[in-house]
Amino acid sequence: MDAAAENKPIEPKKRHYLTNCLYVVGFLDLFGVSIIIPLLSRHATSLGASPSLVGLIGSVYGGLQFVSGPIVGKLSDVIGRRRILLWCLVFSAVGYAIRGLSTNLIILVISRVISGIFKHSSSTAKAYLAEITPKAERPKVFGRFNAISSVGFIIGPVCGGYLAEDISGICKVAFITTSLFLINAVVVYIFVEQIDTQGLPRTESVAKFTAEDFSFSPSGFIKSFRHILKVGSDIFLIRFLLGASVILLRSNYSLYLEKKFDASAQMTGWLISYGAVVNTFGGFLAGNVAKYYNDSVKMSYHSSLLLVLTLFLMMLSPGIPSFLICVTLLSVSTSLIRVCVTDLSIQRAGRGETGALLGLGQSTMAFARVVGPLLSGLALEFATSGPNLISICLAASGSYLITDRLINVKGKEDKND
Repeated sequence: MDAAAENKPIEPKKRHYLTNCLYVVGFLDLFGVSIIIPLLSRHATSLGASPSLVGLIGSVYGGLQFVSGPIVGKLSDVIGRRRILLWCLVFSAVGYAIRGLSTNLIILVISRVISGIFKHSSSTAKAYLAEITPKAERPKVFGRFNAISSVGFIIGPVCGGYLAEDISGICKVAFITTSLFLINAVVVYIFVEQIDTQGLPRTESVAKFTAEDFSFSPSGFIKSFRHILKVGSDIFLIRFLLGASVILLRSNYSLYLEKKFDASAQMTGWLISYGAVVNTFGGFLAGNVAKYYNDSVKMSYHSSLLLVLTLFLMMLSPGIPSFLICVTLLSVSTSLIRVCVTDLSIQRAGRGETGALLGLGQSTMAFARVVGPLLSGLALEFATSGPNLISICLAASGSYLITDRLINVKGKEDKND
């Protein structure tokens, strides 16, 4: 069953206005996050953290994202996207402010805990878009949302890297990041209105979950997600395998490039920025590609095959020029996959379940961010091509599951019809 967008259409002019507002929200969100990325490890080590402890602190963030994602998503289903989006932005700002003021590792961990719990603004914005966007236009809208957000990721690291030259750079960047999230909250408060989804269907699971007073009993919480886990388990697994294959390769990107090509930090920075630029264009093109396919399942299968081929060619690349071509293909394939998986998730969601399903999807990626860096580090201990080999296996498994769980099932349904 499609989400509320199919049940209660919104005027095109109003929908266009709200969509553009959420594009701005996505840009400010990723810009605010990416601007502080170059300083995270440096700040942790300056406070006395070892490399392994830095990785563990990062895993704390991913683990909390894994747990809090479905809870925040379900809350957005129950009490509204706009309210949850505001909470996420404000508390994320608090987390980044504490990070800038942290003078020891305990305070730094506290800031990461706050961010891990509340940094769900992107998935909440996508759930909002899912409700106001007709099914046929979703791939194009999500592609543009990802592309515009990626622009922030292109600009942010450059700004953060420049400020990192100053010893007090973490304080400056944390202040800027906090300000950006507060500005984003103001944008949502003034320009984004709460949409009327005509309430949730009074199914048994929803009634037990909300209990009219929004009390969260363990049994009610588990039952409310039982149906979502059942209908979306294959998509969650596919999302994990394809996402982990890329995260595993990128988690130790600079170290990998240094070992393979003896690349300098400057060269690594240029490659990351180039990948973000291609990713942006890929997001804008995703709508046209989706229109050509008119089938998210088939499009996701071909995109996953391109990902497997790209990862294999990366492993065989003899130098930077050929690797640059692979970076281009990798950015394109991941842009298309991200749009396809989001669209397939929304198609699976019943009315009133979009936020929870997208939240669980984000939790799946959070788990991949916990597992990916650990596998990558271990693989690099044995061979430079170790991360590539594991990435290829994960991506190939995801591609196979698309064939086995999505294409074959779709073929049987079409035959029955």
